[in-house]
Amino acid sequence: MKSRIVILLAVMTMMAVPRHLQAQSKYGEDSARCVLNISLFREEVKKKNYEKAYPYWKAVLDSCPMSTKNVFVNGVPILEYKIKQAQAAKDTPLMEKYVQDLFDMLDLRRQCYPADEGYVLGQKGYYLTKFRLKTDYEEAYEDLRKAVALSTSATLTAQVLDTYFKVAEYYMKRKAVNGVMDTTIMINAYDEITEVLDDAVEVREEEFQKVMEKIFLLREQLDSQKIEQNFYDDRYGDLQQDSAKAFVKYNSFQKVANNIDIVFSKYANCEVLTEIYGKKLEQSKDEKLLRQVIKLFNKKECTNNPTYVTAVKEFHQISPTAQTAYYMGVISQKEGAYTEAMDYFNQALSMYQKQSDTIRTYLKIAEVLFGQKQYSAAREYAHKVLRMNPTNAEAYIFIGNLYALSGCNTEIPGAAYWAAADKFSKAMAITASLKDNDNKQKALYEQAQKSLARYSAYFPKTETYFQRGFQKGQSYRVECWINETTVIR
Repeated sequence: MKSRIVILLAVMTMMAVPRHLQAQSKYGEDSARCVLNISLFREEVKKKNYEKAYPYWKAVLDSCPMSTKNVFVNGVPILEYKIKQAQAAKDTPLMEKYVQDLFDMLDLRRQCYPADEGYVLGQKGYYLTKFRLKTDYEEAYEDLRKAVALSTSATLTAQVLDTYFKVAEYYMKRKAVNGVMDTTIMINAYDEITEVLDDAVEVREEEFQKVMEKIFLLREQLDSQKIEQNFYDDRYGDLQQDSAKAFVKYNSFQKVANNIDIVFSKYANCEVLTEIYGKKLEQSKDEKLLRQVIKLFNKKECTNNPTYVTAVKEFHQISPTAQTAYYMGVISQKEGAYTEAMDYFNQALSMYQKQSDTIRTYLKIAEVLFGQKQYSAAREYAHKVLRMNPTNAEAYIFIGNLYALSGCNTEIPGAAYWAAADKFSKAMAITASLKDNDNKQKALYEQAQKSLARYSAYFPKTETYFQRGFQKGQSYRVECWINETTVIR
């Protein structure tokens, strides 16, 4: 009944519009009929009844496509349904008709909404790959390539990025001459994709981490009895839903990034990259080439390579940025030039705007200070990270290693290892719920777990602290420069 009332009101509204305005409107020559069909197909789409929605939707697409963008948005699942039905019936001509209808609709959307070109080309490239890869792989490759160039990390889907890389590999193999493949096709595709993908992963990871931070702080409030259990349960339920949604988005891009790296490794290891870009840098050192070298060599962890070092130094001289300052800091750190490294990292901090970049640089500064045995200062930078993000497991692992390796003399010899274990346990607790679905968190969990197992072997013996009047389970203040309270194991 409700849906009939909505449709009736829509029709009555359009009938109230003067005929000369109706004729000029985006609703076509028969505005009332257009609005009625929109209402009818939208109602059926909401119920996922695509069979019933199809005739009304088709009427809108044919007579008044500019009336609503929903005709294009909803047209995709409607036509996908019709294609599947034709496939199930083994009616190849009918299936091909609906496939062509899909491409025609996407082309029409580009005409009606030019601003959507990047998104539409991504969709078209994906469906060309799905239905016509063998015959139209070149068109699919070009459409997806343009889609990546025209879009941003906010508008591109993980599916399109993944498809583009797969098509690039297929394109490279089809274009091989006498079995020799042009690997620069894959290298360029990787470069183009990661330009957007890295940012997409980072943005969605930050969104997810913000929700996890709220959950972490909520738990701490409950543990410290600042909030009641009922309040915690209600708030936790909402945050859990938010974290699940944020994780799905983050994980979809993270999976694509991992898959692309695996495939890319077959065609471009450090040796291949050095061979290709070493020759190019001998001929030219323009900014675009230098930027590509820096990014690719960082992605493949080829940063000890002279070609990479040359590119970073050249680029930093030509056009210094926060990133090049950071990379110069890393190079200086590896060379043992700690004063220069600190200068470069501070330069990077003065220019960075993203929290993730600042956190990464703080941890690098902490490493430099650790190397200079400035333990308190190193810990302070790790604490800066935790003030920005209390769920940063890497900072806890760093502090744990700091405590374990600083050689702190305490009343109970080896008590610093208890304090270190607290930090490793904290890192494991943070990453425990994420490690099964996130490779980065899994790596951090395993790192903390190994460190905990390693340094637990150095815990003070029972007789050592018993002779000093202490018992297992008792609180103990680890002094020296650490000055933290732990529990005797």
